[in-house]
Amino acid sequence: MQTKIEVKKVVELIGHQHPIYTLIAAPEPGRFFSAGGDKSVVEWDINDPSTGTLIAQLPYTIYSLCVLPENLARGRQGNQLIVGTSEGGIHIIDLSTKKEIKYFQLPGEGVFNIQYSEVHHIIAASTAKGNLLLIHPGDLSILSTIHLSEEKIRSIAFNPVRPYMYTACSDTNVYVIDIEKKEKVFSFVAHSWACNAICYDAVNNHLITCSKDAHIRIWDIKNHFEMIKNIPAHNYAIYQIAYNPSIKIYATASRDKTLKLWDDELEILVRINKEDFEGHTNSVNTILWLDDQYLVSGGDDRKLMVWEITKQ
Repeated sequence: MQTKIEVKKVVELIGHQHPIYTLIAAPEPGRFFSAGGDKSVVEWDINDPSTGTLIAQLPYTIYSLCVLPENLARGRQGNQLIVGTSEGGIHIIDLSTKKEIKYFQLPGEGVFNIQYSEVHHIIAASTAKGNLLLIHPGDLSILSTIHLSEEKIRSIAFNPVRPYMYTACSDTNVYVIDIEKKEKVFSFVAHSWACNAICYDAVNNHLITCSKDAHIRIWDIKNHFEMIKNIPAHNYAIYQIAYNPSIKIYATASRDKTLKLWDDELEILVRINKEDFEGHTNSVNTILWLDDQYLVSGGDDRKLMVWEITKQ
């Protein structure tokens, strides 16, 4: 029997002056950070949505955000926010003081994705020139730089059970990285066009990829990444996929101006668009599950929308 869900638009947050490219949950419940083309990082509270709080103003477009939990190293108190920019800057900001405490510059390499794995105790950052940086979360030193491609690495996913990570690349490939050895151990062609997003399915030990070709594909890791399913999912490029394990629902964001919700078998549940839900009017670039029941979306229309998703 197909899952039935109710979608309710809770609030629309306006404040950004340019497209929004990235979202990340804040340490406190009900709060999140957004950033994009206006070069600002803003914190929002869905319980008090009237205005956002400026956290940082940087010199370049912001592509990626990552929150580091407190007490990862002696001498650093509170939470830190890592910010990746279009010109290769990686800024580490102390959220209690809103001051920058460390900065890396990667010449001409936009930083598309930053992920922290508590299980593997590592930070990974991917760049426009096909490099994957492994960063120690304690002293924030660069442990290794792995060159994977001449094209953009757009997304990173960790395997929480085994010491591997997976990257989605614009050259159509997925690259498998051994975290302990700090090297590429396998790669395969995932799509006909750029591979934009990747997600690890811990229940089934599957890998899920999304592409500029508008398809979602499911890969069986234990069977040498054999393709299990190919889904024509959107009308244009898919930019992100995110899973909510509490309600067992996937969400996807696309250049076709829509969000889509899927069950845990990736069967379509609902299409969130402008006509039926007062959704986005331009490309949806980024999504975030917040506090289990809320989905936040941001896009080229410079708007943030908060959706309450309820299983019936």
